[in-house]
Amino acid sequence: MTISGYKRLAMILGVICVPLAAWSVWLRFRDVPLKVRLLLASEQVSVFEQMRTQALQGSPFDARDCLEYIVRYYPSGTKQVTGSELDRLVEQARASAVREILACLRSKTGEDLGSPESWIHKYAGSE
Repeated sequence: MTISGYKRLAMILGVICVPLAAWSVWLRFRDVPLKVRLLLASEQVSVFEQMRTQALQGSPFDARDCLEYIVRYYPSGTKQVTGSELDRLVEQARASAVREILACLRSKTGEDLGSPESWIHKYAGSE
């Protein structure tokens, strides 16, 4: 092969390599937003679990504080895209933690105030 043939081959390979390199960079970074949302969802679920554990082990006033924290902690649509699979997963974990804390409060106090807001208002600022 002549020198001009090698130059032509190098040029063709360069033309092929540039789009392939750009495509590989795009593939690497296209899922970054999803990975970030996944990390945020994991953190949210972890916070709900931590609050649930604290509520079950503490006084009714501690449980009330944990309940309020869970109810107010980054509502749907703040860290996750509203209605997305991750948002539904996070909201399911939130609802589960709220149910368990409400059951704990009913057990500890012998009262049934219904909604989380009722419990939050009744035990607000008391202890």
